Amino acid sequence: MNIKNICKNFNKNGYVVIPNFLSKSQVRKIFFQLNQLINVPLDSIDTSLKKKMNLDEKYLYLRKKNPKLKSRFYETITYLDSINTISNSKKITNIVKNIMKEKTVFVGSSQVRVDHSSDPYYLPQHQELGQMSTKLVLFYMPLVNLNKKTGGLYIRPKTHELGYLPFKGHNKEGREAGHGRQKIIDKLFKKPDLAKYKSQYIKLNAGDAVIFHNYLFHGTLPNLNKKKCRWVYLVRFNSIKKTPFIKDINSPLAIPYTADYSLL
Repeated sequence: MNIKNICKNFNKNGYVVIPNFLSKSQVRKIFFQLNQLINVPLDSIDTSLKKKMNLDEKYLYLRKKNPKLKSRFYETITYLDSINTISNSKKITNIVKNIMKEKTVFVGSSQVRVDHSSDPYYLPQHQELGQMSTKLVLFYMPLVNLNKKTGGLYIRPKTHELGYLPFKGHNKEGREAGHGRQKIIDKLFKKPDLAKYKSQYIKLNAGDAVIFHNYLFHGTLPNLNKKKCRWVYLVRFNSIKKTPFIKDINSPLAIPYTADYSLL
């Protein structure tokens, strides 16, 4: 898909899907480095464990035996060079700059999310708030094949055209708001003027990318597969022109969830 079509679909629907955005070698390198990284805390427990387990087993073992070390593994993933090589690549930043129509952008937070059946945390639908800018482009890139059992991304196409849409509890971060937020969202979209915006699950394979607008309502379904983790690479890009921090000395680096985005 060329840049022109990517921008056209993004502006029309609020998102665009690009199959095989990451090459197989890029995905393999990320998993190689994830294994290298997780072996460090594992070795502090038992040096023989890394030879007996695959990555999913290592992660779940560490989560059970030493959750603090598991958290440190999770927190340091963002510093892996395989991750940062992609998020700073010309391929990805060129798309972002064309979508935003800006020559300079901020590379925001990137992460590899790990979701598994023993963790009840998943994201009800929401708009992307609490970042540096009021204008974002997000990349959601699974590193494993997804289906409805492993869960994944579900969206409401074209809701970006609504702009910032506050709702009850919108001023709380997803984990703090809890799963009850989805009932609020479902009720919101039963209103006559919003009923046309239906939820849609996107089936994705490893290496595919969904690029979406920060005001597009999106969420994640729980992983119901007890044997496999869901590994997804996410990166956010922020507009420099829509970043209050560099225009207002009273603005924090991250826009508070309590802010009125329609005024920024």
